[in-house]
Amino acid sequence: MAVTSLTENDERAARKSFRYFSRKIFATPSSRYYHEQRINAALMLNEKEPLQGAIADFFYGCWYDIPYDVEDIFERVKGRLHPQIEQAFQNCINKLDYIKHSSVFATRWSVLVTPSLNVETHRLRISSDDAKEIAKNITNELMSARDNEDWHGIEQLENEFFAHCLACNDRLAFSIVWFRLGKSDWQFDERWSDCQQQLEQEAIAVKSAPPAAL
Repeated sequence: MAVTSLTENDERAARKSFRYFSRKIFATPSSRYYHEQRINAALMLNEKEPLQGAIADFFYGCWYDIPYDVEDIFERVKGRLHPQIEQAFQNCINKLDYIKHSSVFATRWSVLVTPSLNVETHRLRISSDDAKEIAKNITNELMSARDNEDWHGIEQLENEFFAHCLACNDRLAFSIVWFRLGKSDWQFDERWSDCQQQLEQEAIAVKSAPPAAL
């Protein structure tokens, strides 16, 4: 499925909608309507991870609907994800597998499912290109909010970005955003330092931890 070209306003609106329904799903995990609206928003974005994370959450939160009446949704998703990931979701539809709370198919955008302990496998499913895309988008949104003097919006965007970085140990996106905002005289507060320290501590912990059993 080809991704249509979006204007900056379209993409910003899609991301806002995705975040809105993410919060709704977190509060009401089994609402199929919220999941479908979130998937619709994810389909408007260029990255693969929001879509993969949204589908993993849907398959987990609405497990009783799987494998019933989801073919329309899955047909729209085809070609948007890695073939291995699409096959894994198809296996769920065919009752050959199911999404667990701790899953290698979770992404940094998931709100119901979390990455499995098989960290290395999970990382292989996450593209550094997506991290760079996330960094570009959050930088643009923050700069735009500052131009509009939307201080509340800035705080909300920053908090969501910190939560994303810490949940997925996304040091790459954090470093890129820190560098780009620093070149624009961004006012970094203690939350930025706290996030950086936690990411550094996590990096040390990962290096010192023994390999996880498969």
